[in-house]
Amino acid sequence: MEKKNAVYTIMEEQSPEEARREHILLIARNFAAGAAAVLFLASFALADIHKLLRAAAYFLGAGAYFAEILVLTDGFRRKVPRKELFMA
Repeated sequence: MEKKNAVYTIMEEQSPEEARREHILLIARNFAAGAAAVLFLASFALADIHKLLRAAAYFLGAGAYFAEILVLTDGFRRKVPRKELFMA
């Protein structure tokens, strides 16, 4: 049986602009995910504004997920098989 690599693990030649764009998206994704985690944990300590903190955390989490999709699909230029799950 032949082993197939996932689409996003195949390295292709990238121009410097594409590599920079991907690097910026990864930094934005990591920042959004980290900020979402911090805000969600802070919502437990700050009861007065816990709903506002959780709402901001959910939107930052959604932004992190969207950035992940952009990275995996190369800005919607590559079709990812349905078997592959994002954020896995």
